[in-house]
Amino acid sequence: MLRPRGPKASERRRQLSDTLSWQQDQALNSSIYLLREMGPTGFLLREEEPETRDFRVFLGNPHVCNCSTFLKGQELCKHICWILLKKFKLPRNHEFALQLGLLEGEINDLLRGIHQVRSPLQRSAVQEVEEDGSLAQRNIGAEDICSICQEVLLEKKLPVTFCRFGCGNSVHIKCMKILANYQDVTSKTAMLKCPLCRKEFAPLSVILEEFQNSSKLVAAAEKEPLHKHLGIPCNNCKQFPIEGTCYKCSECVEYHLCQECFDDCSHLSHTFTFREKRNQGWKLLEKISYDDVKCLNGKNKVEETMPQCQEKKRFTHLKML
Repeated sequence: MLRPRGPKASERRRQLSDTLSWQQDQALNSSIYLLREMGPTGFLLREEEPETRDFRVFLGNPHVCNCSTFLKGQELCKHICWILLKKFKLPRNHEFALQLGLLEGEINDLLRGIHQVRSPLQRSAVQEVEEDGSLAQRNIGAEDICSICQEVLLEKKLPVTFCRFGCGNSVHIKCMKILANYQDVTSKTAMLKCPLCRKEFAPLSVILEEFQNSSKLVAAAEKEPLHKHLGIPCNNCKQFPIEGTCYKCSECVEYHLCQECFDDCSHLSHTFTFREKRNQGWKLLEKISYDDVKCLNGKNKVEETMPQCQEKKRFTHLKML
């Protein structure tokens, strides 16, 4: 079956509509699991509520999904939005997240992840091997995600399990049980396949036992200090995650600053909320006017007036309530 041609350049969307925003909300608030990748742009997803159903999403020009919402209106559904926002980590208002389809070059950019905020690469530690020949669990980093639900492991308070015989990486126990149901493994001695390295993950019996005892296990996020804002990068200096006081723009979508970048007068045209620990709610900042404000240049460690501070003699400086 031939796919309809994608939108012309003149028809490209420039703003996030209310309808698409609602679909994105549905995507981010639904429990959706990635069961299988069918090539670089095909994905098999599962929803378990209100009933267990599988959906096939293909990115292209245009994007395609077999759900009733897409088939009825040929508009972006929550499953396509989930792939764009969760799998590929697009900001909600990114140009690629607004379109009915993407051109070949845009798909390549999406696959390369050029839009993502990345922390500096760290050398991986030598993998430890247990006495029985299985691998030890790798340490969970700030950017590590569960490859099935695409949630940051240190952000979501769910216990994890790990690949014993392939890569040592972690996924949520609940997610691995859902994947086991899809792999249709019935024998408790049978081996599950790792969703990351495709090698043997662990026997089904181990996953079932971990699932039964998961309420007693400590989630990975609970081991991290509360001053680390897990899953949140600084949009200016790329620190990931932000540590200490975290500032969030009230007008932009998912725009955060660390304390140093906030003090350096970055992004001062908008108002901010803040929190000091990740278990706290966001608090508003009150405004105080100043005649002159000088900004600290973090590279030279000297005080100088930055361009965004020179635009107005009087501007709004933010102070914690």
